[in-house]
Amino acid sequence: MGIRQISLLSSYLLSDGGMSPRGKDSWTIYFRNNDDAVTESFQECLKKCAKRRGYEAIRKDGSHFVKLHSFALGKELLKLSNSYRTTACGEHPICPFSKKTGRSRCLSCKKVLHENNEYPHANIPDEVSKSRKLGIEFLRIYATCDGGVSIAIGYKGSMPFLVRKVFIAVKHPILAKQLIGLLENIGYKPYYYGQQIRLTRSKDIIRFQKEIGFIKGAKISGDSKYLRGYEKNQILETVVESYNNPKRTIDFILSTRSSSELKRD
Repeated sequence: MGIRQISLLSSYLLSDGGMSPRGKDSWTIYFRNNDDAVTESFQECLKKCAKRRGYEAIRKDGSHFVKLHSFALGKELLKLSNSYRTTACGEHPICPFSKKTGRSRCLSCKKVLHENNEYPHANIPDEVSKSRKLGIEFLRIYATCDGGVSIAIGYKGSMPFLVRKVFIAVKHPILAKQLIGLLENIGYKPYYYGQQIRLTRSKDIIRFQKEIGFIKGAKISGDSKYLRGYEKNQILETVVESYNNPKRTIDFILSTRSSSELKRD
């Protein structure tokens, strides 16, 4: 298993997946996502690392849940990140190793205190920061799984204007800092607001579309009121085109609103 593929696998796990101990001599690597294209992309990456695909099941909410048991792969993944849990130790589900259960096989006994919450010591692999190409691939995966693109209409008086952003949602203090650093190292100027890393400058969004983008075929989730079901790369292209023709984009957004309202009726 190559370091490049395992580093890319870690991007899936740090965003929409994780790893947990299985008995005394194995690990469970798992991933959960609603998107068929993203799940298939994860399975392909997993196969390159473990020489086999993971067991896949569809949950009641329609999401895909993939898991694979492997001691060897778990051991290699822990060389890249101290932990793959990215939520606070006390958040649901509460980390079992934070309780007084006598269990000692914690992925990371080292904790990070941030805003009165303890977080496990998850981190981006060092190799990702050393290679521009690998950094871009890592960001493409992470932004697809835990981020997206947004375009909305704002108004100044009666005059409409467009609000554009590419974003990555991340609460973990170490990961937030490292993802910002990764973007800065390859020439972007991100900022952190509301537990999101955001790109809002036209220069950054145009560059993001050209050199990073999202996993092919990945769609916008139900969190978006009007753009749900559109491909992320399609909307990203629309955002870039809007700098030259904002009126066309405003008309497009208004049409998606009308379609959504008709569907609800």
